[in-house]
Order: sequence, then C-alpha cells, then structure tokens
Amino acid sequence: MRLEAFKESEKVRKEILELSKQNETKKFYNSIKFEAFCPKKVRIGGGGDSGKVSCDPQKARMDCTMLSLGLNDQIQFDEEIQKITDNRCKIVGADMAEQNSTTKEKYGNMRGQLFVGNIPDTLKMYRLMIDSESRDVEILKIDIESSEHEALEPFLKDYFVCQILIEIHGHPEKQLEMLRKLSRLGFRLFNLEPNPTCPICCEYSFINEMCMYRYQVTPLAILIP
Repeated sequence: MRLEAFKESEKVRKEILELSKQNETKKFYNSIKFEAFCPKKVRIGGGGDSGKVSCDPQKARMDCTMLSLGLNDQIQFDEEIQKITDNRCKIVGADMAEQNSTTKEKYGNMRGQLFVGNIPDTLKMYRLMIDSESRDVEILKIDIESSEHEALEPFLKDYFVCQILIEIHGHPEKQLEMLRKLSRLGFRLFNLEPNPTCPICCEYSFINEMCMYRYQVTPLAILIP
C-alpha cells in the first residue's frame, strides 16, 4: 500500500495542482488521495453536512480537550464523541450565536463549555483554550463558513492538535491553499467526502504525524503539491 502510494505520488501531485486551477470541483476532489491509512474510521454526528469522520476516537487520551466550532444548536457530533470516549474529555463548543436552553443543558451534562462569538473577528480560537484552561486539542471539529481560511493556521502554530475534522469552503484553488497550510504543519489526510448540498464545500479529516503511532495510522505518501 505504501509502495503503491509512493509510485503514484508525483502523478497525483501534478493532477491536483492542474485541477486546482479549474472550477470543476468534482474532478478536483476525485484527484485527491489519502496520505495516511486509518484502520478504524468512525462517522460521528450522522450523515450529510453535520457528520464528520474521525480515526478511532476511542483512543483519545484521558482528560483531553475536544473543540467543536460551528454548532447552530446541532450538537449530535458533540454528544456522540463524548459517548464514544466515555465522557473522559471536556468538550469546548463555540458558535456565532447563543445556543438555546436545550443545547446549554446538554452541554452542561457532558463536561462542556459554550462560547459565543464570530471566529476570528469577535472570538479568537486561542481565547477558547485560555478560558477553558486547555493546553492542547485531541480532536478539532470545525465548520465556520469560510472563516477557517483566516483562523485555523495561526491557531495550529501555537497549539498542538491531533485530529482535524474540517469542512473547507471555496473553489479548488482556495481549498488547495488550505490543504497546503495543513500539510506544512504536519497534518496528513485520511478521509475526504464532498458535501452533497454545497458543491464548493468538502469534508476533510486529518491526523497529525505526531499522533499516528497512538492511533495506529500508517503513513502513506505526501500528496499535496
């Protein structure tokens, strides 16, 4: 599997680069291959737009921090990740709007903290860490409607994150820009799913190279050009 990935790597990189210059998102998504093999991928939060794919979340460390950015009172992911990990990690959620009373109650019952603000304009990601007394992040789920392009890279330069489950917005050239940022920071793609309702949105799952051993992930070739 690794040998095949290395043999095809140069061809794949050229194809990704070429298709990023066009606006045919379906072809662009199809050109991207996985850079790491996770033996146990788990869908969390249901199907469609709200679901994310994580690599064996049961291996999350004790007393870790989960970040869930972009809620809109839809917290199926948050509830499921806490159930899967036996509620051994605290979960920090944020949204541009205040959540309803039901969401607040559920969050309070699952070691959760809620923050309100528009990331990164009125709510900085580093403030979530400071105010929740967190040092690093085990799993970061992020869907903040294009603000990831501005907010994520500075955060990752200051805080260690094991897995990133992200919806990236934009045409292929813009998406490749974000993929390159994550690649330079040591994150390797292990899952990809185009969004069925948004042609310029795609769900990506990454794992930090430093966390691969603990999650029993096999590194493949680096394919982001």
